[in-house]
Amino acid sequence: MQTAAFIRPKVRRVESGLSLVELLLAIMILGILGSLAMMTFGNGLSQEAEKQRDRRNAQEIANMAAMAGAAGAPYFVADDEEATVGNLRTGSAPSRGIFKNRVFKLPAMSDEEIQRAMSYLVLNDTDLIYDSAGGQ
Repeated sequence: MQTAAFIRPKVRRVESGLSLVELLLAIMILGILGSLAMMTFGNGLSQEAEKQRDRRNAQEIANMAAMAGAAGAPYFVADDEEATVGNLRTGSAPSRGIFKNRVFKLPAMSDEEIQRAMSYLVLNDTDLIYDSAGGQ
């Protein structure tokens, strides 16, 4: 006679979870969806980065114009924004005062960068001013 202590009932093992193949397939699908999202939204991010670079370049030009103007360097050309920026690009030095012979010159920027930055600059009576709303 068998006692109850020695009888073991058969237990069915139920496996739950994902196999390795299913897990790798899910990761691959998420990777494809992520790359599609980056291509879709990445173009807008790069355009915004370009606008930000143009604004920064315009600020550099306006700051250099303000410094050259304060030092008395002859850079300003009335009613000609391009000539004014051109003078800052080649450099301008005051002939007298504490900054005598100090050259006020823009850092190296390509023609294209300067042209795009010009949309954020406004020429008033005596100054070249940065306008953050420009270029829109």
